[in-house]
Amino acid sequence: MIVALVVSAVAVTLLARSCDPTPSSVGGSRVGASTAPSAAKGSLVPQIPHRTLTPADPDYLTAAPQGISWQRVDGVPLPFSATDGPTRIQGAVTGGYSNSPQGAVLAAAQIAFRLAFSPDYQAVVDAQTDVSDSTRAQLVAAREAGPQPDPAVIAQFAAAPVAFRVSAFADNHATVYLAYPRTPGAQVRFSRSALIWEGGDWRYSDQFDSHSPPLPDAALPDTFTRF
Repeated sequence: MIVALVVSAVAVTLLARSCDPTPSSVGGSRVGASTAPSAAKGSLVPQIPHRTLTPADPDYLTAAPQGISWQRVDGVPLPFSATDGPTRIQGAVTGGYSNSPQGAVLAAAQIAFRLAFSPDYQAVVDAQTDVSDSTRAQLVAAREAGPQPDPAVIAQFAAAPVAFRVSAFADNHATVYLAYPRTPGAQVRFSRSALIWEGGDWRYSDQFDSHSPPLPDAALPDTFTRF
């Protein structure tokens, strides 16, 4: 049986290695492989007052987190928002995301890459996953069997996601797609993350929404929101 979380983490790793090593032009103000500042395990962005969206808002699922700062952590550019978190950093573990589609998007990017690349991945597994014992064991085994990631090498090829789509959302669970630039051509590569709201924050899950299948490489769909 294929373990969803392990596959997701491995997919993120392969995805990052196919990213364009130059700043991307797929959309907006982007972060390429060498332009995001390094910030240890990350620096918090001061949170600003903002109107909280509700399911009645037409852009509830599609609005982008505001005030994003892209920071390179362990070689990987990660998003820190001024409206939806994270608001806490303890070692490799971030927390304090909003219970919203936007908070889920940020948590998906942060947790997935920290699981895949952080030298302190075990702390992330312990604090930010809600998975079966077998999934946990296989995720740890996959990291232990691989080479120790070198942030200097990762920084040469890892690019920030260019867009996202929240395909399923409720107060206690979400499924999020992130789209990354790839070469050659204008296609993007997708990662898929399942999250569950537990203990006042988002955690990585191995329970994907049944209507959110893996996506093949393709041109960026109109259903995705650019960061």
